[in-house]
Order: sequence, then structure tokens, then C-alpha cells
Amino acid sequence: MTEPIRRRPYAVSAAVAWTSAGLAYLTLEAVAAAAFRPHYSYARNLISDLGIPSDDSPLAWLMNTAFCVQGTLFLVGAILSVRAVAPRKAGLFVTLAAANAVGNLLIAAFHSGPAARAEGTAWVHAIGAVLAIVGGNAAILAGSRIVSGWHRKVSVALGAFGLLSFVLFVIELKASSALPLGVWERCSVYSITAWQLLSAAWLLSRRPTL
Repeated sequence: MTEPIRRRPYAVSAAVAWTSAGLAYLTLEAVAAAAFRPHYSYARNLISDLGIPSDDSPLAWLMNTAFCVQGTLFLVGAILSVRAVAPRKAGLFVTLAAANAVGNLLIAAFHSGPAARAEGTAWVHAIGAVLAIVGGNAAILAGSRIVSGWHRKVSVALGAFGLLSFVLFVIELKASSALPLGVWERCSVYSITAWQLLSAAWLLSRRPTL
């Protein structure tokens, strides 16, 4: 069996991990948002609102599960994709994917909101958000080095877009303006989700050469 063919199972497994992560995250988020009271706005509410256990968010545990699934499978997919493509310099990509995973786990374990601020744990949630969002989008940029063709250009565009959206989100958060914070935050998160799904398609479309 030639080396490219031997690596094919890693590519398929990475694609499954990233597709599962993306679809599971979006689905669980939608279900948690539908149960939010009295109404959840994707444009104005923050994603973290869905993860705060309260009467307003009765399915907070589901959203926190989504964070854990996303972070874990993003890292698993990164490790498997490295085995599939076998780049010489993939350490930074995997390291940043690990930062994203740690960040998502922290977000799931430590919540935002008034209760968290009173308990003094809101800062842990904030650190988790930075690790998850900045780490994930930076991983996309690092991952652009191990892909080729159209996917490399899309990776750079998505990573840059995600980081820029996060910067704008932080600026607007500090400014307390009337602009929809949820939009900026989701742009910085969904860029990672979109990249996972596109990367899965790219991995499955690659043909092993003999």
C-alpha cells in the first residue's frame, strides 16, 4: 500500500470529525435558542447567554455540550488531518486547535452573566472565549499552510474575517453601542464552523496519488 493511500483513512476520519462538530454545534445551538425565554435573538443576544443555567435558558446544558463537542472534535480533526496531509510544519496548527479546545471547555464549565461576576469566575469564561475564538481563527490561518488550491485562499479569508469580527465585537462591547453584538460574535465563531465544513469537503475530494 502506497503512503498516500495509507493516509486516506485519516483524511476521512478528520472529515467526519469536523463535519460532526460543525453540524452538532449548529443544531444544539438552534435547539437551545428555541427554548430560550422569552425570545432569543441571534443578532443581539450573545452565544454565552444560551449556556447560563437559568429559567431563561432551560437547555443551557445542551449549549454547553455543544461547546465541548465543538472544541474536542475540532482538535481531533486537526490531529487527524495532519496525519492525512503529513505536512512538515503543522505544530502551530495543532497547538492553536488545542487552544480552541481548551477555550471551549472553559466556556462550558464557567459561565458569564451577573451570577458569574458575583462569584468572581466570569474572567475564566472571558479567557475561554478568547482562546476559543482567537485560537480557532488563528488555527485556520496556520492551517492554510497545509492545504492547497482554492482552500488555501478561502482559509486565509475566513481566518482573517473571523479575527477582524472578534476585534470589532470587543470594541463594540466596550463601547456599549446599539450595534448588534450577536452578529459580530457569531461572525467570529461561524468562520470556524464554516472552515471545518469546507475542510471536510476538501479532504474528501482529495484523490490519493499512487
